[in-house]
Amino acid sequence: MGDEGASTSLGTRLEAKRILLRAPRAIDIAELRSVLTRNADHLRPWSPSPPPGTNPVGFTELGRSIAKQRRDWKAGTAYVFVAALRAGREPIVGRVALTSVARGPWQSAQLGYWLDAASGGRGLMTEGVELILSFAFERLALHRLQAAVMPQNQASRRILEKRGFREEGYAERYLRIGGAWEDHLIYGLTAEEWKPVSRDVPREAFAHAEAHEREQLVVGSNR
Repeated sequence: MGDEGASTSLGTRLEAKRILLRAPRAIDIAELRSVLTRNADHLRPWSPSPPPGTNPVGFTELGRSIAKQRRDWKAGTAYVFVAALRAGREPIVGRVALTSVARGPWQSAQLGYWLDAASGGRGLMTEGVELILSFAFERLALHRLQAAVMPQNQASRRILEKRGFREEGYAERYLRIGGAWEDHLIYGLTAEEWKPVSRDVPREAFAHAEAHEREQLVVGSNR
């Protein structure tokens, strides 16, 4: 099990059969900008409204975001991973994040993720979420993860429910999305409930359940 006082290297790589998670780097800015720009319409219905006057996909803003994400990683307050395919040059296809990491009596974090629209329907984010759950409960020794998802985001709800998350409540006007305060469903999972998937589970076991999925942003953390 992990230790809340132990640091986690920025060189950490979490790998499944088809996808890997790693910390973002400054050299990722151009590729991330391309992915986010290409997916602007895909992510807009689920993404938190950026602060007025900011461009979340601009080079400057992405550079600041990555620098902050790496500082948070070192401080142990958040762990933002880029999700990349384990093929060729490992192209970036999304992001998986643990944010608002709280220690002391809480030992908890918020889970969020998004995936490139062209990569949906293949179970890739199911693999990514399984990796982050193992990281959270085994490496970081967290006790609880929480995720907030808009009720109409059925694909993200299926991913959470399939991995054992419980629907715990309905939060009205929880997060500002597209200029409007949107209601969200709150999901939770504790270490006692988590059942790790065998590393030997074939890809088809993920892909079958995700045949119609189009993964979206789950929780409103910064891109």
